[in-house]
Amino acid sequence: MNKLCKLPAIAALCLIAFACNETTNQVPLAYESYTLDNGLKVVLHQDHSDPIVALTIQYHVGSGREKPGKTGFAHFFEHMLFQRSEDLPRNAFFQNIAAMGGTFNGSTNTDGTNYYETVPRDALEKILWMESDRMGFFINTVTQGGLEREIDIVSNEKRQNYDTQPYGQTSIIIAKELYPAGHPYSWTTIGEIADLRAASVDDVKAFYGTYYVPGNATMVLAGDFDPEQAKELIQKYFGEIKKGADVPKPTRRPVVLEQSKYVMWEDEFAKLPDLTVVFPGVEQYHQDANALSAMASLIAGSKQSPLYKIIVEEKKLAPSVNGMSMTREVAGQVMFSVRAFEGINLNDVNTAINEAFERFEKEGVDEQELQRLKVMQEVNFYNRIAGIQGKASLMARDNEFGGSPIASINEMMNFQEVTAEQIMDVYNRYIKGKASLALSTVPKGSNNLAINDSRLAVVSTEKVDEIKSKSQAGKLVDDDYRRTPSAIDRSVEPAYLANKPEVTVPTVWNFQAANGMEVYGVGHHELPVIQANISIRGGAGLDPADKRGIAYLNARLMNEGTALKTADEWEMAMGLLGARITVSSDLEETNIAISTLSKNFPQVMALVEEALLQPRFDEEALQRVKMQTKALIRQASANPTMIARSTRDMLLYGADGTFALPEYGTATSIDLITMNDIKTFHAANLSPSIATLSIAGDIEQADVEQILSSLSTGWKAKEVVIPAPIQGIPAKGATIYFVDNPGVTQSMIYVSKRGMPLSDARYYPSVIANYRLGSGSQGILFDIIRLQRGYTYGAYSIFDPGLHYNDFSAYSSVQGSTTKESVEIFKDLIENYGARYDEAMLQTTKNSMTKAMASSFETIGALVNMLDNIATYGLPFDYVKQNETTLNTITVEQLKSVISDTMNPADMVYVVVGDAKTQLAPLSALGLGNPVLIRR
Repeated sequence: MNKLCKLPAIAALCLIAFACNETTNQVPLAYESYTLDNGLKVVLHQDHSDPIVALTIQYHVGSGREKPGKTGFAHFFEHMLFQRSEDLPRNAFFQNIAAMGGTFNGSTNTDGTNYYETVPRDALEKILWMESDRMGFFINTVTQGGLEREIDIVSNEKRQNYDTQPYGQTSIIIAKELYPAGHPYSWTTIGEIADLRAASVDDVKAFYGTYYVPGNATMVLAGDFDPEQAKELIQKYFGEIKKGADVPKPTRRPVVLEQSKYVMWEDEFAKLPDLTVVFPGVEQYHQDANALSAMASLIAGSKQSPLYKIIVEEKKLAPSVNGMSMTREVAGQVMFSVRAFEGINLNDVNTAINEAFERFEKEGVDEQELQRLKVMQEVNFYNRIAGIQGKASLMARDNEFGGSPIASINEMMNFQEVTAEQIMDVYNRYIKGKASLALSTVPKGSNNLAINDSRLAVVSTEKVDEIKSKSQAGKLVDDDYRRTPSAIDRSVEPAYLANKPEVTVPTVWNFQAANGMEVYGVGHHELPVIQANISIRGGAGLDPADKRGIAYLNARLMNEGTALKTADEWEMAMGLLGARITVSSDLEETNIAISTLSKNFPQVMALVEEALLQPRFDEEALQRVKMQTKALIRQASANPTMIARSTRDMLLYGADGTFALPEYGTATSIDLITMNDIKTFHAANLSPSIATLSIAGDIEQADVEQILSSLSTGWKAKEVVIPAPIQGIPAKGATIYFVDNPGVTQSMIYVSKRGMPLSDARYYPSVIANYRLGSGSQGILFDIIRLQRGYTYGAYSIFDPGLHYNDFSAYSSVQGSTTKESVEIFKDLIENYGARYDEAMLQTTKNSMTKAMASSFETIGALVNMLDNIATYGLPFDYVKQNETTLNTITVEQLKSVISDTMNPADMVYVVVGDAKTQLAPLSALGLGNPVLIRR
C-alpha cells in the first residue's frame, strides 16, 4: 500500500499553492492505493466536505485499440455497458442511479473509456455492486436485439454531433489525413456508421474479453466513506472477478509528414470559412509536451499573441484564433485554427498564420506572458478538482495512464519549470519550416475560398431518404443467458448503508453595501479560491426596440480593456493574479463573473471597479466586436438547436415581443448601434441600485465588506427604470411549425409553452411534476424515444425559470426518418401525462429528488448559483429546505393539477427543424392540423 499525506517538495514552490493548504499542510489529493489479486488498481481519496461519494472506473481502452473496418467499438461499448448485466435488468442502470439521487455518465476517447457516478454516501455499496456486475458479469447478456438498438442510438449520436453540425467533419478529416492508414488515431472515437452496422455479437464479445478485464483498469473511490468498510466492499464485489489475460500497453507511434498536405471540405451546414493547420506533436508525458503546450498558447492563446494580433486586430480576417498542443498516449498534434469572417479567402488566413510564426520567432517569448500561463495553470488545476467527481476522474486517469494518482500535480510542477529557451527550441524542432496539414472547410459552393490546390477530402455521409433503423422498434424482449458463477448472491440489490445523509443548507450572510448593492455570501474553505457574480438587472430589456444588442455590445467592450489598460494589459493583469473576469449580457441581466485565488481577491475587485467606472470605449474594438457578433449571428443561422430555439421564442412571445430576438439582436440592429449609444447605456443603466453580488469560497463576510469599500464609494447609485417586457401576439398552440433545413439527416424537435419565474409558487411543484416526464435519463421521454425506440441520443424536458423570459420545453434531435413517430410520441406523452401520473411515480420522484439534495452544494459554483437565485428572485435563505418540505408533502392530486396548468398541451407549439421534402407531409396526420411551413 502507498498512503500519501504530504508533498513538502511542492509546498516549497510559491506558485504551486494548490498542493498544500496553508492551515493544515494537507494535500487536497491525499490518497491510499493498492491492487487486488486480479490486477484491478484501487485508489481511495477521502473528502468529508459533503455527504456524497464518487466512483470512477478508468479502462485502458479507447478507439486506438480498434482495427480498420471495426471502428467505433470502444465508444459503442461505453453505450452497451449501460444496457444491462446479469443482475441488472435492461436499462436498470439509468433508473437505479436516478433512484439513488445520483448522477452518472461515461466517456470515451482515443485512449480510454471511463464510467463514473456520484451518489449520496449511503448508496456506496449499491454502486460497487452495479459497477462490478458490468465489469465481470456483463457479456453473457448481450443479444442481437440489444446490439442493434444501441447501433441505432450511436448512429443518431454521430448524425447529431458530427454529420449535421457545422464543421462536424473537421476532426474526422484531420484524423484520416494526418495519420497514416492503420494508425490508432487515423479514425475518430465515434467511428464509421457502416462499421457499427456490420458489427456482430461475436465481435463485441471478443473486444470485451480482451480489454474489459480488471488488470486493464483503475478504480477511484472519492468522498465521504469509511476506508476500512470501503475496502471490504470492494473486495466483496470486485475481488472474485477473473483476472483475464494481460493487456499490453500501446507503444508510441509518432507521426512524420514528409510534405505538407492541403485538403478542403465543402460543408453544407457551415456559413463561414475555417482553416485548421496541424503539425505532428508529441505523446503525453513526453519531455517536450509542456514546452509545446506553452508555445501554442504563446502563439495563439491571448490578445497579446502574434496570431491574434495579426489575424484579428491588424488584418481583421477573423473574430478569434485558437491554438493548442494535444498530447495523447501514442502520438500528439499541434493545431492552430481560424474561423474567418464571411467571404474571407483562406489563402490570406494561411499567409497570416505564417506571418505570426515569423513574428513569434523574431520577438521570442515574453517572460511576463509565460508567467501568466504558469499562474493560470494553477487556477485551472483548482477548477478540475473543485468537485468530488472531478477529483475521482482525474486521479483515475492519472493512475491508469501516468502511473500515479497525482500525475497531474507532477506535470504541473514540470510546467512551472518550462523556460523560454525550451519553448523556442520546440518551436524550431516541431513548427519552423516543418510539414503540416492544412484543412480548409468552406460553405457549400464556396470552394474558391479554400487554399489553392487543395484536394477534396473523402467523407462518408448519408442521405436523409436512405436512412433506416437497424433494430426493430418497441421494447426489447431479452433472451435467456448463461449465468456466471459467483461466491455471493448478486441477484439481490444491497441495502443502503446506515450513514444516510441529511440536507444541510450552508449559512448565508448578507449585507447592503454603502451604494445600495445587496451582497450575499457563503464561506467554503476547502480550496483557496473564490467565485463571485455581480448581476445587474435589465440586460437586453433596456435596449431600444430598433437597436437590440446595445447591452450585449457594452458587455463585450467591457472585456476589451479599461481607460487605464489596453486589452492586452487587462488580460495580463488578470492572468498574473490567477483571475478571470468575464462580462456578459443576456435578455434580462448583465453579469460580471469573477473567479480568483482568494489571496488576490482585493486586487481582482480593484480591476472590477476599474472596468465598471473607467470603461475604455475603444472605437476600433467596437468595430471588431460588431464584426464578431455578426459572424456569431451568421453561424447560429445554421445550428439546428439555435434555429429551433429562436423559432420557439418568436412563436411564444410574438414577433414584436421583447424576447422574440436574442440578446445580440440582428445584423441590421448591430450595424445601427454607435459608440455614443453604448456610452449612454453604460452611464444610465449600470447601477448598484439594481445590482447584487453573490460570492462563495475561501473568504468571510468581514473581509468582503472591507474589500468592497472602494467599489461601494466609487460606484454611485442612480435611478434605473426597467420597462415591462412587451408581449407580442403569440402563435396558435397545438400546432406544428416546420422550419425547412434541406437535406439534414436529423430533425430537431421542440415542444414548448410559456413558463413561470423561479419565485412563482407553481415553479417547484412543476419541477417535481416534470421529473418523471423528462428531467433526465430516468424520464419517460428518454426511456421511450431513446431506449425503447432508438430514435435519438437523448430526449428531455425542462422548466427554464427566468424572471420574464421563461418556458417549458420538451426536446430531442431525432433520426430524420422517424420525425413523424417522434412528434407523435411527444404529443401522446404530454397530453396524457396528467392522467397517467400515479402514486408510484410520485414516490419514485420523492425518493430520487430528496437523495439528490445531498450534493446540492458540493461546488463553489453551485453555492454561487444558489445565492444568485436568492438575490434575483427574492427567495428566503433556506428556500432549498422549503423545497424539501414541498417535495415531502405534495400529493398526486396536487401534481395532476399542476400538470394541467403548467403543461397544458393546448398552449404548446411544436417546432420541427428538418428536411421538409421528406418529413413535412406525414405530420398532417397527427391531429395538430396542417403544419405551418417556415422558410429561412
